[in-house]
Amino acid sequence: MSFFMDVSDMLDDFGTDIKVWRAFDQPQVAYPGGPTVDVDLSDENAEKRHEPVLPLNSNSSLGRKLIAGGGKLEGTLVWYSTDHYPTGTVVEIPDQFGKYKVTQYSNFNPYSHFFEYVLEGDDQDGIGE
Repeated sequence: MSFFMDVSDMLDDFGTDIKVWRAFDQPQVAYPGGPTVDVDLSDENAEKRHEPVLPLNSNSSLGRKLIAGGGKLEGTLVWYSTDHYPTGTVVEIPDQFGKYKVTQYSNFNPYSHFFEYVLEGDDQDGIGE
């Protein structure tokens, strides 16, 4: 017996307008040993979406790293999307005043057609967290 729950309408109802820049599969290096440039943040490459972005909950197992003496959150926000994006993807969230980078994700697609992404502030793309 399998369980499936389509939540795409709910994601749309509780969504906010965001811009997404998909990370390339192969990062480009400007010069040997230099920083990688894996996302082109020009407006023509932005994908506009309407999906929920929420503060990361400390009770969630996603984005939580167990360390000696307790746990530590490994992100700032969580984003729920019906599309799959690789880690390194940049998301601009006007309600949160900046751009954030996908650091990890969970795949709920087989059960509910959505992905859950942990977002972290990114100094390289102009976000100081």
